[in-house]
Amino acid sequence: MKPVLIVDGGTTNLRVTAVDPQGKVLTRAEAPGGVRHTAVDGHNGRLKEALKRCIDQVLDSLGCKETDVERCIAFGMITSNMGLYELPHLIAPAGCRELHDGMKTAVFPEIAPFPVTFIPGVRNTADRVDEQTCSRMDMMRGEETEAIGLYRLLQPGEACVFVLPGSHNKFVQLDGQGRILGCMTSISGELLDALTHHTILADSVEHSFCSAETYDRTFALRGAAECMENGLGRTAFSGRILQTLGGQSAGQIQSWLLGAVLAEDVRALQRLIGSADVPVYVAGKAPLQQAMCDVLLSCAGIRAMPVEPELSGRMGICGALAIASGETAAPCR
Repeated sequence: MKPVLIVDGGTTNLRVTAVDPQGKVLTRAEAPGGVRHTAVDGHNGRLKEALKRCIDQVLDSLGCKETDVERCIAFGMITSNMGLYELPHLIAPAGCRELHDGMKTAVFPEIAPFPVTFIPGVRNTADRVDEQTCSRMDMMRGEETEAIGLYRLLQPGEACVFVLPGSHNKFVQLDGQGRILGCMTSISGELLDALTHHTILADSVEHSFCSAETYDRTFALRGAAECMENGLGRTAFSGRILQTLGGQSAGQIQSWLLGAVLAEDVRALQRLIGSADVPVYVAGKAPLQQAMCDVLLSCAGIRAMPVEPELSGRMGICGALAIASGETAAPCR
């Protein structure tokens, strides 16, 4: 059996997953070695070391040799100027065929003897970017592959929006053929992290995010509504008021802040899609996925559909295999 290696190179971590030709996961390895380290170190040495270590670990686990590898496909920030092999963004609309045609292959002997095929990212337009046009511009590296995969897994058969939560929340628009029309990005996850760990609110939330067990829908929706009316800064501080003078629990304040941060995304998403009739699918894990669905419905009347965790976990692999093979319509198995 000749495994296919899928490399997901992110901002913080790098993951290598070995799959069989049908896309079944055989094993995976993960290591800290994202492009953030390149920015800090001034070179990509740590990324190269992490990739080699993960590849070796995966092959050892399978009892395979480097010569056994059928193919290695990489996507994400690994194709940025701080990654391993820089590729320019494609211009939307871009689907499976365009991404396939935009792939490039290179060999890095210090990492492995086999070639690595890189999938490019996507940007919204080819327009010149300045202070007047930047609101229409956005870009992604990695989420294009996940979106292509998720469309094949779900097979919605119509235009839709995918919400891909994370440190940077991504809202990806696709047409009825599964082509990417553009995206919108926010730094909601980083904002929540900053509020939780690096402001006066840290004590109120006990330096922690809400979990699936502590998520309080009522407080999340009240925080979202407060933010829509009074803005994030005031709403965030109201969390301290609720804890100090109102005696509310850390879990309730955690949910309050999560709802407030997501409300800003919902406001921007309303402007992006312009209609509550466009199907919206939310990937990710609890409680972020549930909170996003709750806030979308409460603040914008958008009844979003949660993506099953098993599908969320497969979308990047499915997308990478589909793009690499040039498939244009076939669903993932």
